[in-house]
Amino acid sequence: MDFFSKITQYQNIAAAKATAGIIRTTLGPRSMLKMILDNQGGMVITNDGFCVLREIEIGHPAAKSLIELSRSQDSEIGDGTTTIVVLVSEFLRISEILLKQKFHPNQIMASFFQALIEINFFLENDLACKLDNKNFHDMTKVIMTTICTKLVGKFSRLICELSFKAIKTAGSRIAFSNLNNILKIEKIPFGKFEDSKILSGIMLIKDISHPKMRRKIKTPRIILLDCPIEYKKGESQVTIELEEENEWENLLKAEENFIIFTCNLLKKFNPDVIITEKGVSDLALHYLYKSNISVIRRIKKSENLRLARATGSTIISSFQDLEKNDLGKAGFFEVKKIGQEYYTFITGCKGTQSSTILLFGPSRDILDEIERNLHDALSVAKNIFSNPKVIPGGGATELAISNFLFKKSEKQKNDSFFIYKSLALAFEIIPKTLIENFGGSVIYPITRLRNIHRKENFFFGFDGKNGKIVDIRKINIWETCSMKTQIFKSAIENATFLLKIDRVLAGIVEKETQKNRKK
Repeated sequence: MDFFSKITQYQNIAAAKATAGIIRTTLGPRSMLKMILDNQGGMVITNDGFCVLREIEIGHPAAKSLIELSRSQDSEIGDGTTTIVVLVSEFLRISEILLKQKFHPNQIMASFFQALIEINFFLENDLACKLDNKNFHDMTKVIMTTICTKLVGKFSRLICELSFKAIKTAGSRIAFSNLNNILKIEKIPFGKFEDSKILSGIMLIKDISHPKMRRKIKTPRIILLDCPIEYKKGESQVTIELEEENEWENLLKAEENFIIFTCNLLKKFNPDVIITEKGVSDLALHYLYKSNISVIRRIKKSENLRLARATGSTIISSFQDLEKNDLGKAGFFEVKKIGQEYYTFITGCKGTQSSTILLFGPSRDILDEIERNLHDALSVAKNIFSNPKVIPGGGATELAISNFLFKKSEKQKNDSFFIYKSLALAFEIIPKTLIENFGGSVIYPITRLRNIHRKENFFFGFDGKNGKIVDIRKINIWETCSMKTQIFKSAIENATFLLKIDRVLAGIVEKETQKNRKK
């Protein structure tokens, strides 16, 4: 390898270490908080690793790849966003040492991938324990491990209950669906957090469009539209020349007749509620009110899709296409005022495929942080329902893998021996970070834990809350096997991906564009 290739690799490694250094203190129950200020004067206070990385400005491409990795971990698994960045950074740090000792990147990568196969086999067969995912007490043990490290730890019990009930309500569909398609978290800055609940249906932050329309309807028939109920305006400016006085009245009459025709077309199907993504004219609102139909206008496309899934409606783009089978049904429709806002509730849908979690709280900032934590809890609960296997937390899994790789290194030949040993030491970064964030000295606890794990006591780890070395089974710190497997796989793949880059080149397209602009 030439001089410039080594420089590029060392720069990528330095960028990864700097990125991990920002969020390393946010790992564990004694983690620190980060205050992030944006250009508009807004402020975010959080200890969520991905939230921190998402909000800060980073220019180096290697650091950006770590942010993308953290984002992927957050969307797919929901937890472990800090752990994965810290591990990638440590894998690259030990790779830097190996590179300086004249190891070729391809040698390091080959040993890393071989170790990954053996780690996955070890996790599945020697460490993983099966969990009863229908038992609330057992599920709480795992979800609590995720929540207790967050800012809202005192609400952890309620968050566990909400996430368990929400995932249980979703049933078997949750294993094959995107979480956002089935569950929606809505924040209401009013009341106490203890008032939070799960709504079997949909909530919209909307009021009815006419003050005299019905606000409560039992078993409503619902029409969903993505077209306006008003006279269609021209796409471009239109000039009309009027020669006689009555022509203006005729023009207005034509518009009125069109709206009356549209309203009569809708009235034929005898709906109780019409909900549209577009606008509704005042004249149309008047005629629909006279027909005892409630109207909600200008909702989001995503809300309309959720309503269609919940009520069984078909979203209509043209009034001429409307048929009787396109109407949906619900158990109850209600519009009520909570705090300073009006909210629409559509509940009691048969075979509903959409639920809403209502979060109450004193302010938007607190609700935003609770929402982030609840998202993590929901993702963990989903993972347990999909794969009900758990492994010990508190750094016990990483120490068990470290001990396993040390033993495997003795059977390796030539250079693989040193790479396996280095990788074994790299996995110790997680328990070391937990000890550091607690505020204690690392040397004695980590040495003692190594000795315990050499005797194959794999369930011993570090209690980050009380600063003690304990049997993890006694304090119920568990993590999902699917999450850890994904973390180790993605961390090793990303580390080798960055290690394989030997040159960073600037694209020429942008420069040519700038020259053309100057001309």
